[in-house]
Amino acid sequence: MTSKYTRRDFMSNTALAGLVAASSVGQAAQPATGRNYIYPSAGSSRLLSLLEIDLPIIQAPSGGVVNHHMTAAVANAGGLGAIPLSWSSPEGAAQQIAATQATTDNSIFVNFVLHLEPRALQTALDSGVRIVQFSWGMPDANMIDAIRAAKGVMGIQVTSEASAREALALGADYLVCQGSEAGGHVQASMPLARALDEVLSVAKDTPVVASGGIASGHKMRDYMQQGAAGVVMGSRFVATRESGAHNAYKEALVNAKSADTVFTTCMNKGWDNATHRILRNSTFEMWETAGCPAEGSRPGEKDVVATFGADTAVERYSINSPSKSYSGDIEALANYAGTSVDDINDIPSIDEVVRRIWEEFGTPDQAPA
Repeated sequence: MTSKYTRRDFMSNTALAGLVAASSVGQAAQPATGRNYIYPSAGSSRLLSLLEIDLPIIQAPSGGVVNHHMTAAVANAGGLGAIPLSWSSPEGAAQQIAATQATTDNSIFVNFVLHLEPRALQTALDSGVRIVQFSWGMPDANMIDAIRAAKGVMGIQVTSEASAREALALGADYLVCQGSEAGGHVQASMPLARALDEVLSVAKDTPVVASGGIASGHKMRDYMQQGAAGVVMGSRFVATRESGAHNAYKEALVNAKSADTVFTTCMNKGWDNATHRILRNSTFEMWETAGCPAEGSRPGEKDVVATFGADTAVERYSINSPSKSYSGDIEALANYAGTSVDDINDIPSIDEVVRRIWEEFGTPDQAPA
């Protein structure tokens, strides 16, 4: 990864912000001081001001396992909490937003995958959510007008120079640059470091957030030294106590390594042909062993491998991510995971995760002698 800042530059900045980075043994720096930190990327202060957050850490909108406890915990720790609403009705969205707002007064955002119509967009804006993020497509004029009428902030996920130019032309207030290391449904086709260079080359004063394979303060620092204004973390927040993910899914993230993830189109019932990164599982191995056959010819295609709620059946190859309400063969489901699993070794609280990340970020690795 090419860095725009040297280690000496970063350590000098860290020294200037010594009151922030310094902590007593066994005690992390307080996240609330992050807004006053001297970051290696000039875009960080703009991002923090734009989003009204203390730390440049954004929760990925991991569909199916995000609940209001999780979103509020990220927001209360100083980051930007996420509410995924792509599959939500206006009524369901209003309930989720209200539950989150009852638990935090800090910034949150709603995310819409534009593979689907954003039915709850106006509901979110009417509920007082000011930050809206889009992925897997570009918003149309009506969506943009609604956000601007509500004096909202618009973020758009991009993956290249070309998509960044398109998003900027639409008036994006910030960009989320995704790399192929990401877990879940992956819009990207190139590694994050390369994509980030491309996006930064055209972003100018628009803050760019790095997304994909990040679960530590050290990785966060690397991408911010490259020029990112902040980072997105997904798998790291899924493997926390507040997460709505099934415990078996959380444990799988802890026990996995990046080599255990696969970039595939295998789990596609509900979203055909969308690329995604999951933990290698029995469903994928059955499909791969059979030669990756097309839909209709896949082994075990009609198998019911799990249920959720009272009696809702979940078939093999479903896009559904296993939450706590699921029972059955959790391993055979889509356990979405990024390459960041190399840095996930436990299931702590979100507050502890954020404090640990901040401490790692503010303590550069010792330079070789």
